[in-house]
Amino acid sequence: MKFFITVLASLIWCLPTIAQSPLGNTKADPQKYLLEYDPAVLRIKGNSLPIGIVAISDKGQKSQTKDFLNGVDSWSKYKIEVDSGSYSNGKIKIKGSGKGYKKGDSLTVNVYTKKSFLFFSSKGTWLFSQKIPYNYETSINILTTGNFSKAPGDHVQFGVRKYFDNKMFIDKWAPVKKNLKDFVFLFNGVHISKSKGDLKIDNDPTKIKNDKIQLIALFAKNTALTDTLNVLLDYISNYQCNIQSGGRGYDLNVTADLYQDSVINAQLLKIQINNNATHKTYNYWVNTNGGSITIANKSGYGSDGINGTDGVAGTPGAPGSVSTDVETTTNSDGTTTTTTNIVTGAGGDGGNGQDGGNGQDGDAGGDGGNITVNYSPAVAPFLNLIKAYSFPGKGGSGGRGGKGGMGGSGGIGNPNGNSGSNGQDGRSGFDGSDGRMGNVTFTMTQPIR
Repeated sequence: MKFFITVLASLIWCLPTIAQSPLGNTKADPQKYLLEYDPAVLRIKGNSLPIGIVAISDKGQKSQTKDFLNGVDSWSKYKIEVDSGSYSNGKIKIKGSGKGYKKGDSLTVNVYTKKSFLFFSSKGTWLFSQKIPYNYETSINILTTGNFSKAPGDHVQFGVRKYFDNKMFIDKWAPVKKNLKDFVFLFNGVHISKSKGDLKIDNDPTKIKNDKIQLIALFAKNTALTDTLNVLLDYISNYQCNIQSGGRGYDLNVTADLYQDSVINAQLLKIQINNNATHKTYNYWVNTNGGSITIANKSGYGSDGINGTDGVAGTPGAPGSVSTDVETTTNSDGTTTTTTNIVTGAGGDGGNGQDGGNGQDGDAGGDGGNITVNYSPAVAPFLNLIKAYSFPGKGGSGGRGGKGGMGGSGGIGNPNGNSGSNGQDGRSGFDGSDGRMGNVTFTMTQPIR
């Protein structure tokens, strides 16, 4: 045991000499070193950057590491440390702070010799240090997916392209909360859709100025980098105005006039739908060259009837009573004989099952609301672009009748009891009647001023 400890102490004392490669003695070794990296990979947070080390001897001979530089030198003789990342298998995983704008900033790589003993390794002599500059954003552009509808209520798929100092770029597309957190947006006539996370044109055209919507994007880390998307609306859309009530349909008053829009050089139908019951107003501008509108006034459906309850099963009959009869007789020789007889009585009859409950009738559907369309004489040639329908509500379904309860089984006896009769099934409820259709009336009036 003492011999083993002495040998182990001797090995530890000699460790620097054993593990140290010729590269570790910078005074005796005149080699120079250079770290190279892949220029085709963006040097930004989250990316893995392939690197390589070039060792140049005093005679000008070069040796390079494997992988990225396709050399023969093994990475096993180097220990790599990165101040804003980590190293593994010839690549640097860039972490970075991710907070500030990276122009003029860099990460630092320190290279050491690697000392090894048994299964352990540590850094040896420092060889060199090199800074790797981050790429940084130089401009941004708002992107859209080609042609898209340019009418109130339409959705626009959009994204932002970030250009970097090396002319490379990255595209990020909506949804905003997931992919576009690096940007601040300003809106005019548009907003971010809560359901899809994309861009949605505001529904009300009267709130949009000069037929133009605008989206401004600013890069959050450097708000001097900005871009603006301007879109001129054309109001070409097959609009659907669906108004749903809970019972009888609402009465709607609709006005329609024709307007010459000089900004987009188009004739527009200006449609206003008023719901006096809810005090809501819906505005639509319809391009007479390719647009249309359908107004659907829907009434509420009748409630379904409640199902009848199932009948309770009859109770089983009681078993017949059991009695013992003992009879003793005297034989001719004077002896007695005892006879025991077990007698089982008749079983009780089972109880009748309860009748099932009747299903409830369905409620009637709501009657359709009336629609009155007042239009100016100029609209007359374009009435085919305005469709209006009043849909009554359907009646509710009748409830299912309850099932009759099963009769109880007869009790066991001599004879067995009779089983009870099953209860009768309940009657299913009747379906409610459909509502009556509302009236749709088109009336020509004087032009709306």
